[in-house]
Amino acid sequence: MDRATGSPCLSRWPPPVVAAMLLALAAFGPAAPAATETATAEVGATIYGNYCAACHGDGLRNTTGGATFDLRRLRPEDRERFVTAVLNGKNQMPPWRNALDMKQIEAIWSYLRATVDR
Repeated sequence: MDRATGSPCLSRWPPPVVAAMLLALAAFGPAAPAATETATAEVGATIYGNYCAACHGDGLRNTTGGATFDLRRLRPEDRERFVTAVLNGKNQMPPWRNALDMKQIEAIWSYLRATVDR
């Protein structure tokens, strides 16, 4: 700390060192959210396998010939539509409101997005 100005003494460090420190900090910034998203998608894959795959296909590969909705057709902006259909059911799909909580539904959505958006 510079006693005269009260500001950090970055001026004591050579510019390349300061730049390297800033780049290192920037590199670590987005890693935590990406790791969290990956972990959530992995949990979602398990939940999908337990609750959804029987009708919507393993690994989102719908093999029913159109009898059930192909979840790969959902776009990022369809999240609310997805949540509503899971909670309330739609056509021949039963409601999952009392079987899945919102955290589980969001995990399935994360898995869906991670799989479709690759």
